[in-house]
Amino acid sequence: MSINTIPTDKDLANISACIGEGWELLSVYLNINEQMDVDGSRVYKIFHILRSWKRQKNETMKLLLKSLVEAENTIVVDWELVRKILGYGKEVLLL
Repeated sequence: MSINTIPTDKDLANISACIGEGWELLSVYLNINEQMDVDGSRVYKIFHILRSWKRQKNETMKLLLKSLVEAENTIVVDWELVRKILGYGKEVLLL
């Protein structure tokens, strides 16, 4: 997947598994107004936030990764897993 394409729901589901502690602040870093009224696992709730971001913003994977990098001091992201899933990680933002 290209970093300049809009992520699919499957991409968002995979990335949801890479986001850990601090995930509750994800909507703040994605600049969306998302109510957490969804039941389910942490990964499902994160997926719901990411899918709402996609619907509201219709932005690229690059912007999503950039937002996650900006949140690194608050939200734990397993960048090795992101790289394994996508084939690239935050290093592509430096190119």
